[in-house]
Amino acid sequence: MKHHPLSKRSAIAIALTLAYTPVLHAQQTSGKEVETVYITGSNLKRVGKEGESPVQVITQLEIKASGASTVAELMRTVPSMGTNNNYDTNDGGFSRGVSTASLRGLSSTSTLILLNGRRMTPSAYADPNDGNSTLYDLNSIPLSALERVEILKDGASAVYGSDAIGGVINFITKNNYEGLQVAARVGANDDGNFGKRGASLFWGKGDIDKDGYNVFVAADVSKRDRVKRADATDIEVEKYKLLNGRYATPYGSTVSSHPSFYRERAPDTANFAVSQALAAKNLITRTDCDPSQQLVGSRAMGLPATSVFIGRTFCNYDTLQFLEAQSAGNDQNVMSRGIIKLGQNTRAFAEVGFSRSERNYTGSPITLGQTPTTNFTSVGVTDPFQVILPIGHPDNPFPDSRASVGYRFENLRGGTQNINKGIRALVGLEGTHFGWDWNTAVLWNQSQKDEVTYGRLYLPTLRKLNTGTSLAALAADPTLARDVTGDNKASILQWDAKANTEFGSLPGGPFALALGTEIRREKINLNPDPLLATGQIFGLANTIIDGSRDVKSAFVELRTPVLKSLEFDFAGRLDKYPGIKTNFVPKVGGKWTLADSVAVRGTYARGFRAPGLTQVTPGGAQFFESGIWDRRRCESDESTPKNGATEVDCNKSAAGTGGANPDLVPEKAKSYSLGLIIAPSANLDLVIDMWRIRKTGEVILGSAWDALKNEDSNPGNVVRDPNPANWVTDANGKVIPNSGPLLMVKEPWINQGATEVRGIDLEVRHRKNLGDWGTFNTKVSSTYISHYSIAAHEGDIERNLAGSNAGITDWNISSSLDIPRWKSSLTGSWSRGDHAVSATVNYVGPVSFLRRYEGEETYAQPFCHYGSKKTTDAKPDRNTTTPLYEAYFPDCAVNSWTTVGLGYTYTGFKNVSVSLNVQNLFDTKAPYDPRYGVNTAGTPLQGYNEGLHNNQGRYFTFSASYTF
Repeated sequence: MKHHPLSKRSAIAIALTLAYTPVLHAQQTSGKEVETVYITGSNLKRVGKEGESPVQVITQLEIKASGASTVAELMRTVPSMGTNNNYDTNDGGFSRGVSTASLRGLSSTSTLILLNGRRMTPSAYADPNDGNSTLYDLNSIPLSALERVEILKDGASAVYGSDAIGGVINFITKNNYEGLQVAARVGANDDGNFGKRGASLFWGKGDIDKDGYNVFVAADVSKRDRVKRADATDIEVEKYKLLNGRYATPYGSTVSSHPSFYRERAPDTANFAVSQALAAKNLITRTDCDPSQQLVGSRAMGLPATSVFIGRTFCNYDTLQFLEAQSAGNDQNVMSRGIIKLGQNTRAFAEVGFSRSERNYTGSPITLGQTPTTNFTSVGVTDPFQVILPIGHPDNPFPDSRASVGYRFENLRGGTQNINKGIRALVGLEGTHFGWDWNTAVLWNQSQKDEVTYGRLYLPTLRKLNTGTSLAALAADPTLARDVTGDNKASILQWDAKANTEFGSLPGGPFALALGTEIRREKINLNPDPLLATGQIFGLANTIIDGSRDVKSAFVELRTPVLKSLEFDFAGRLDKYPGIKTNFVPKVGGKWTLADSVAVRGTYARGFRAPGLTQVTPGGAQFFESGIWDRRRCESDESTPKNGATEVDCNKSAAGTGGANPDLVPEKAKSYSLGLIIAPSANLDLVIDMWRIRKTGEVILGSAWDALKNEDSNPGNVVRDPNPANWVTDANGKVIPNSGPLLMVKEPWINQGATEVRGIDLEVRHRKNLGDWGTFNTKVSSTYISHYSIAAHEGDIERNLAGSNAGITDWNISSSLDIPRWKSSLTGSWSRGDHAVSATVNYVGPVSFLRRYEGEETYAQPFCHYGSKKTTDAKPDRNTTTPLYEAYFPDCAVNSWTTVGLGYTYTGFKNVSVSLNVQNLFDTKAPYDPRYGVNTAGTPLQGYNEGLHNNQGRYFTFSASYTF
């Protein structure tokens, strides 16, 4: 059975510069010597701003023009960014509270994040979802502290090591600052929602060249408001209401503190399932609530046609009040750096930073249902809990049958809180001796996640319900509710050293050589609440892991300027991970200047991504998985239970966990790029890069199907009820040993499949001096995806999925990735005297929902996955939850989205700068997406795709700064 999940399975400090040697663009000004610089992607100095690899630079001016208030918002405007990022706006399950980046749509695990040229520690998470094993949290980086961002859109494992398959994002903070500046900012949309406020301070003293030292301190605080999902109206609300019944009624949930009781279908079966035909005598619903809460169930509420509440009066519980478009949050960041000369050629530097990001997610109070609920310990599962009220129980309304109940503890708090804290400290030396520039430092970076899940049920108290305690008495028991906490840490301790020099001579200049080494200890320790670890909390999964490893690396780079117009760069890196043979990856790049205004460049690189520490260490995250066919308890037709089993065993929900696999090997990659650089005039640059990245042996979570298929050879991966009374028999009546109901499936990580992505990047930069009217600069950045294919297993046929949703276009693929072909950004800025005006245009292309393939099968006539069934449909499994979809969207696609932003800055007041920025100037609504309409319980979802669009509408930000 194929599943297309809509949702996933249910902070780090800032450091400053890599070295004091500036990591700046080379700029050429008339009458001045060309500057020699470092560029992200190489440890070699170079002349000229364009190297062999494509690097996009987002300047401080462009950051301001974007109107972004966070680094995560800024990254969403980058055309080369994929849609499979993590966002912290609302509860993200295992990755709640973090925001990540995914270059080329290859996931956050294949995008390396640097702070001033050095790694960040992954955050303290063990997310079992594919592509989420390594989460670099962007929330720990304050946007106000950035000087610029350099994005290397090329494979870079030969320079930086693991995780750089899709590219590298280097966040470069301000440095060598003198003086004092204070700034404040405030923002909200035109409805007064999505409020954000912040303030920052920068202070620096000393000049390196004149005083021999510099010390710099930066601080930033920010806060954002909670926004109810019902108040997020800058989506296509009317279509949402029409197609999904969004908020058409005040319906929230049929489960409230006014319970519904379900009669046992046969004595001692613990089967409380009720159908519409049996509901009249087997279901009793209390309606002793205020009349304003009483509703009659209907399809307009989003209830399925088979719901037993259709036509029945029940007490509604308003779950809508807890749905969020943006959670409440606040952030604090402090960073400091000091540099001091130790002589003519040597400097010492030290850096320290602290960050804290808090996210508070609201949620409905916990409920009880009539089916068994799995309960977890730190190593597996414990006894499940099912409400079974005996005959004579004070709440049981059936005098001759046992009963179960649907009930909500309205007096308890729901929701979660996540606090990510980070500390980053760096000390080092650098200098120039014997013709070598050298740099060495020790870095310690720790991320700590404190999480609280509110209002969970304490099992020893909850079990009293089945022995005679009434629901009212249980709800009032002060020992029932527990706030479950988690204590989680991840860190890296790293020493690195590198040096570069020039020697010899070629017609184009001297050789350039860089050498380096790095030793890094990675650690992660995730500890659940002791009550949860010992199986005393109802229905909540654990995440527990304790691991560490030492990684040793060495690298070399060599530049050979064969001619003044032709140069080649070579790089190679050795990395040694425990249990994995030494890994070597090379990279070669070349640039050929055909004329003063035309150059060709290209690269070839091999890449790798080592399995995450959470994937090779015992433990990990537990979760629930549905739709499991238990082959030991069901016949081969996948729907018929064996003797002693039930239909539930053929479509089972059970606990799961991602098991460690010591046999994992690194993912491998090959990347290619070929670019053309044209500068027809001093004011115009045009850069076109074609690229291709292929990643193989991807580390993904194994499947429950594989675990059950291989149960006899790997019995430890399947956990069953050991009671022989629950074993099933075969067709001859013979008992099948160890065939109890499925409780838990361990799904070890495996190397499997491949992803290939190809495309073209375009960048145009134009500068115009308008004389007395100032200057005007324009920049266009655009990415076109020409090909994106996924092979779930080695040898699978690979289809081009570009322009579509991967798992819908090819129904054989379990992927929710959206792949718009085009993403573009246009920025124009004009400045004259005290005035500066900027304008931005951002474009995201459409995403198709046409079903075209299913593995090796190509449909003769593609059909829309959403809408009403037609006789021409190639398959009978069209999603009919939005029957009018094709009538309103005949192209069967999420529409493209174009937004315009406008900014103005005035500096005419003494020491004061004021700015106003308007994002989405024309208030363009986020396009409707049927996948985010309502869930199976009729609960309204976002109504739009957060990976492609945002729901804030026209948004205003005002900022002011004062320099002392």
